[in-house]
Amino acid sequence: MIQQEGVNGKVFGVLGDLKKPETMAEVVDKANTAMGGIDILVCSGGNGYSEYLGLDVKDPESYRMMQDVAVLSPMFLAEAAFPFLSKSTNKNGGTVVVVGSVSANVAWPNTAPHNFAMASKNTMTQTLAFKYRNDNIRVNGVQAGVIHTGALDVMAVKKNRSVESYAALRASAQPLGRCGTPEDVANAVVYLASPASGFTTGELLRVDGGLHLSNWWNQQTMLNEYKGGDTK
Repeated sequence: MIQQEGVNGKVFGVLGDLKKPETMAEVVDKANTAMGGIDILVCSGGNGYSEYLGLDVKDPESYRMMQDVAVLSPMFLAEAAFPFLSKSTNKNGGTVVVVGSVSANVAWPNTAPHNFAMASKNTMTQTLAFKYRNDNIRVNGVQAGVIHTGALDVMAVKKNRSVESYAALRASAQPLGRCGTPEDVANAVVYLASPASGFTTGELLRVDGGLHLSNWWNQQTMLNEYKGGDTK
């Protein structure tokens, strides 16, 4: 267990491996012991890769790994946390927020393992929301769009582009004209975890800069990024 000073007190960290769903109950037990209760569970883990980085659409293991990381581990985390979340004295009870991606609804072949897992994650989120509807627990999800994190920078290098030009390319396809930031996603998580969303459960909140209003992949510059597209 990792412990350090936080902004308003101590921060506890419990090490776990999302690629091993069967270990999630132990992670929750350690966290509950360290904190003396659990009111909010945010599932925002990843596999350490992004888009073209490390996922092989021809390898079944990529699909299995993404299901373990994105679906089974969050589900088992929520199930293990259920006894503690249901006893939360917070206004509107315990809350679970699952961070996913709008890629669940984007037919982009190069990222099939990720896309399929995100779609499964959405179903898992809404299934748990209904399951826990009478147990003092709300469950919601955040569907993130193109967020400028370090992964986007790595993708730029992999494509032999400058970070600036690649970020600008991705931003140009967004209705709001920019990529999202981690803070954009964090603000949505805070809302869904707070009493402000007390009458909301089973919601999949898009934080995508309006991407769902248009299909950015229909832009020729983005289609050219896909090796199976028209490269003229």
